[in-house]
Amino acid sequence: MKKIGLAAVAAFFGLLASSAAFAETRTIATAGFWKAFGGTTEKGVVLCGISTSGKGLFFSLKVYKGDEDMTVQLGSSNWTVKDGAKQKLAMRFDRESPWNATATGFHFSDGDAGLEFVVKLKNLETFITEFAKSQKLRIVFEGSNADSWNADLTGTAAVTSAFGDCISKRL
Repeated sequence: MKKIGLAAVAAFFGLLASSAAFAETRTIATAGFWKAFGGTTEKGVVLCGISTSGKGLFFSLKVYKGDEDMTVQLGSSNWTVKDGAKQKLAMRFDRESPWNATATGFHFSDGDAGLEFVVKLKNLETFITEFAKSQKLRIVFEGSNADSWNADLTGTAAVTSAFGDCISKRL
């Protein structure tokens, strides 16, 4: 009787573990401070992305299967942001025209504050081209006391190529 009970409990937990979705990504290319990655979200959605992090800051570009837009995420361990709060920002690649956006506040799974916005499909090629060919990125948070960001884009051409391959193969 005890063996059947333990077997049933083990089977139940095994079923739970196999049905639970979890995030699983792997790095597919690295260059400079940047990496391209592919995999799935915690909800099992397939994604491809590019990211960099350091000194408590995070920047990523992500495309999720089924979405027509690209998601841009920024994060800082020093920010205080309310979920759903709106923040205007301007991003400039080298001397290109600025990309203006209104980002929405959220929190990453580690508790760090983040901002997120999308780049529409009609603008995606221009955005990715500027990202890949530029040397520097400057982000200014309008109407906020958050410090501006400056990012070195060395390596983005290589990881952007891998990002494109990921999208064409997985999405």
